Amino acid sequence: MNFLLVLILLISISYYGATCHTGSNMSEVHQKMINETLGNRRYFLKSSFYYGDFYGNSDVCLLSPRRFSDTIYLEDIDGKPIVSGKEKGIVPFNTEVKVEKIEFPLATRPLLTPRFYPWVYVTVDRPLGYKACIVVIKPDVAKPEDFKKLFDEIFSENSFESYLKSVSSDVRDAIYEKKFKEDLSEEEIRIIFGKPDSVTFYREGDINIKALNYPSFKIILKNGKSYKLEEVGNKR
Repeated sequence: MNFLLVLILLISISYYGATCHTGSNMSEVHQKMINETLGNRRYFLKSSFYYGDFYGNSDVCLLSPRRFSDTIYLEDIDGKPIVSGKEKGIVPFNTEVKVEKIEFPLATRPLLTPRFYPWVYVTVDRPLGYKACIVVIKPDVAKPEDFKKLFDEIFSENSFESYLKSVSSDVRDAIYEKKFKEDLSEEEIRIIFGKPDSVTFYREGDINIKALNYPSFKIILKNGKSYKLEEVGNKR
């Protein structure tokens, strides 16, 4: 039995080594540059994030703008998604955090984690019960300016407090609770649910229709305002 377990483990390691790159596309010089310019600084979250255990590690949390069932960074040898358990709560939009460091892929990372992507280690300014939290940056990139664009989709140097004061209490509740409601702007949808996988445009008579497509649902906007949320099922 022990021999069989070892054999399965070796096959799994070989599979992942054969199908995924094992190092960062970013040069060490650029990795250092990114850490020096972006790390050890305070930011504000640009959307509301779910949090929960990081792939079985109860000391570290995963932060994701999507539910963990839709947060797919890796698959098993049968092509089935490996998810990080269940989310435990929400870290609201505009929460202040400290980015401690940006870590690029290391050979010592645990096997069943998104180990081939950059990890941003953050300290969240609210009690979550974790020693650290990680935001996974996907996909990996080679140029610092491309990484910065991905980073800027998540973190802002400026607070959005004045914006939050300008919207209705219903909109603030939707943002804080990551819930859909009608008559939201596209900006508010992105704050709540994060960046969509794709966007579809079409017309119904004289009405402009825009669909923001996420893994398990899509949000329909009519003339720039949210109209309905349609469940489409996870197609993975």
